[in-house]
Amino acid sequence: MREAFFYMSNRVGRSIAGAGLGVMGRLRRRQVDKVIANYADGQAELKRRYAITADTPIVTYDDTVRASVEEYAARTPGVRFAYTSGSTSQPKKIAFPPKRVDNLVAGNVSVIARMVLREGVSGASLFILSGLKDDDSLSTLVLSDAGKQVKYNAGLLTPARYLSDPRFTEYIDTYGACAARLWTLVLANSSIIYATNPSTLALFLTDIHQDWSTATRMVRDYVERPEKFSDGLHAIRRRCAAPGWKTRFRRVACAIEPIPVADYVPAFRIYCCWDGGYVRPFLDQIEAYLPRERHRLVPMYSMSTETVETLNYFDGDAVRFLPIGPDVYYEFLPADTNDDPAQLIGPTELVVGNTYAMVVSDCYGLRRYQTEDLFLCQAKVRDVPDLRFLRRRGIKYSFTGEKLTGEQLTDAFARLRESFPPLRKSGIQMTLIPTRPAGATTPSYNLVLAHPGRQRPEWTDANATKVASAMDRELADINSEFSGKVESGRLGATSSVVMSYDKLAATLDAKTVDAEHAEKRTYDNQFKLLPLYSRLWQELGFSDDSDE
Repeated sequence: MREAFFYMSNRVGRSIAGAGLGVMGRLRRRQVDKVIANYADGQAELKRRYAITADTPIVTYDDTVRASVEEYAARTPGVRFAYTSGSTSQPKKIAFPPKRVDNLVAGNVSVIARMVLREGVSGASLFILSGLKDDDSLSTLVLSDAGKQVKYNAGLLTPARYLSDPRFTEYIDTYGACAARLWTLVLANSSIIYATNPSTLALFLTDIHQDWSTATRMVRDYVERPEKFSDGLHAIRRRCAAPGWKTRFRRVACAIEPIPVADYVPAFRIYCCWDGGYVRPFLDQIEAYLPRERHRLVPMYSMSTETVETLNYFDGDAVRFLPIGPDVYYEFLPADTNDDPAQLIGPTELVVGNTYAMVVSDCYGLRRYQTEDLFLCQAKVRDVPDLRFLRRRGIKYSFTGEKLTGEQLTDAFARLRESFPPLRKSGIQMTLIPTRPAGATTPSYNLVLAHPGRQRPEWTDANATKVASAMDRELADINSEFSGKVESGRLGATSSVVMSYDKLAATLDAKTVDAEHAEKRTYDNQFKLLPLYSRLWQELGFSDDSDE
């Protein structure tokens, strides 16, 4: 009787949720339209509120900015801090009072509701691929339910919340994060999967299909030996099971080899994640598992721990990205301009087709903060620019005057993926890190080939050195200074290093404390692998023979 009650409740609850999100989508669309209509006045009011003048300097994150953030926190009740995992040697500390967290949640709900309205999704269930452990990231601050039993409605709409439920913890330890997520996803049959960074979804799908037996072990055990599981887990199953769950579980349990995603999550139609800048290669990897004819990508807006940079605006068939984050005052510098306040322009002054660096101010301790993010102004909605993230500004390194830049590396990596299709097909990500081993007569660079999942691709064993040699040829074509330094012997040939993406991310993350901490961290959300790093291989903690 209890089973039948939950079965009907879940079916009705999802239908009501889909309809409710549709109604909310209409309301939120009107709110966004109102913000756009009053955009210039709203930005002018924020400028007055934050006391931005012609003499206010442009700043990057330093001790002065940290002090400003801490000063704001000291006079504001309930502030918590999130820390970046970006390219700086020390994590940036950003203040989040309860109201700011609520605004972030409201912004996400607004985008999801308007997306559901636009896509006509029924029986809505959103599966969020987020970290499974509490840490000091923004994602944990916004999403974590660790240590709490999940409420019925929240678990029905966002079933991945149950992965942080104390009744589930032992099974993550027993079966692993991938198997636990797959169990929950197949059970809930979610129609939308959300991952901030596409690397999260790409690595999840790769883990499933590279090691099918391990990824499906929890589902198989639940089918074959349900008595093995606690009453608490059976209760979670009743609360978030979608119709047909037994059939889907048996299909997975009986499959010896990987089967298409559509066979075990048939309601899944939409995935939402970043699609710009350095994360684009992950999208090719995702499409190997999620063919376009069945699954649709809805790009997510741009944000960092420091600020919301854009929000989605659904304009007919087009998805626009507008700088309309709550309480954020936006200014822009032409891409090739130094940080001169006299060169700043407002968002309504941007020219379609040009590239700009974003500068933001808010009430949380940032005033004319240089985000270092470059955006292309692709179009306009009334006077509000549609901004597409391109890359980080000013990523560069030089041993002997070769002046390598992140932009050059991005171009070279694209050429390598064309010359070596397995790089693209196997989901290998690349970055360049300067190295100077003890006793070496010349410095050089390591080209890191970071593979997804646990298994090292066999292709790399025979071809990693060839890729590194091709890298030098591509860079020589792009950067004549690099070519000259290699030819003169002042710069050594690039070496290849193959390692797992998780290991690479754990080491490069500025928040990683030590080796033990690196093993426990999960790299599911905000970490972005840059094309070039400015710290030496040895300074980052890698050994000179750390090829896996």
